[in-house]
Parts: sequence; C-alpha cells; structure tokens
Amino acid sequence: MGYIGDCYYCEPSENNEQGKPNGKEKNFCLFAKHPKPKEILMECGCNPQDAHFEIYGGWVKRYQKFVLDKVIIDTTCLCRPIVKIEFSSLIYFKGEAKNGGGGGGRAAEGEPDGEMLPEIEAETETTVRSGGGDKELEIDLLFELVKVCKGNEETVQSWRYKKRYEIECNDDLEVVSSEPFTVTFCDRACSDCCEYKMIVRGKDFDGCFDAVRVIKPDISAIAQGLCDC
Repeated sequence: MGYIGDCYYCEPSENNEQGKPNGKEKNFCLFAKHPKPKEILMECGCNPQDAHFEIYGGWVKRYQKFVLDKVIIDTTCLCRPIVKIEFSSLIYFKGEAKNGGGGGGRAAEGEPDGEMLPEIEAETETTVRSGGGDKELEIDLLFELVKVCKGNEETVQSWRYKKRYEIECNDDLEVVSSEPFTVTFCDRACSDCCEYKMIVRGKDFDGCFDAVRVIKPDISAIAQGLCDC
C-alpha cells in the first residue's frame, strides 16, 4: 500500500492486478489516511422559473417541457470531485373527473426528445367506491436532471411523479392538491465547469383540469474533492 496525497493506492498481490483494488479500479481505494477538512464548494440556482402547463377547455397539452432551475459549479480546483445536487419544488394541480369518464391529455406534435433513463417513481393511488360509473383523475410528470459540460448534454437521472385518483359513484370527483417534490442526486463528476438543470415534462393526464403547475423551484449544488492531488 502506498500514499498519494491523502489517499492510498493498493500494491500488487497475487489476487490483485497492479494498481487495481479488488481488480476493478485503478490506483485509488479512496480511503482517507487521516481525517482532514477538505474544501467545499456551494452554488445556488441562478434562474428559477415556474412551470404553468397549457390547458385548453380542461385538456392538458402533453409533452410540454419547462426548465425549472439551473446551477453552474466549477470543480476544476478539486481532485476527483463529487457533486451533490438538491432540488425542491411545489406541485399544484386542480382537476375534476365527471360522470361518464373524465378526459385526457391532448398530445402535442411529436414525442419527447432525448433518451430516457430508468425513472424513479413516486406514485399514489386513491380509490373511493360507492357504486356507479368509474371516474378517474391522473397526473403524470417526468423530472429530468440534465448536466451540460463543454457543450455536451446528458440526462444523469430522472424521477417520475404520478398521482391517480379513482372514484366509483355517481358524484363528480374534484381534487385540489399542493405538495412538495424534493430530490437529491450525487454525481461523481470530472474536474470541470458544468451546468446542472432540472427539467419537467408532462407525460400523461386523465381528467378535466383547471390548473397544473410546478412552482417555487430551487436547485443548489455542493461539491467536494475525494482526495488531494
């Protein structure tokens, strides 16, 4: 075992290739030689924008896309940086499913662009049964964290927000909801100046809506080097 700065690397052994701890990584086992405070960078979002989805006669236009907030963080001074992104917002919607079915999202021209990552879902379903016809109210949103470095853009993580309400009675179903949506993500980044932005897309809607909004978006970034170079 040898040391480079505050990190050590593994010496070769019979079961370990040169410079590959456990035969997987090269040079660094990423254990600190001794506890030592390290430099921390913190940046706040610079351009928050509320998302107000377009609605026509109760129908929500699908595949609308909004950039909620963005943050720029420069980690060129850090060695093997790790960046933690924190995002919070408030999702508000008001909708109604009437007798005989509800409605649905109106498709925009084309489908969402870009390759989708596996989504982390936050789904809730509420059912009330009293006889009569089925009525549903559903909202489905996709949040994407996009990183831009040197002009190259990639989606590093995505989250799915899905709410579904179902009622089996003769009455109309009206829902007014306002709840926080908060996520965090840790990115093992390269030493570079990069922009992170949170995007929301409307995926699907079922029901007659008066309003669908994502408001008070806030994004921030904290970065720290794993070791001293």
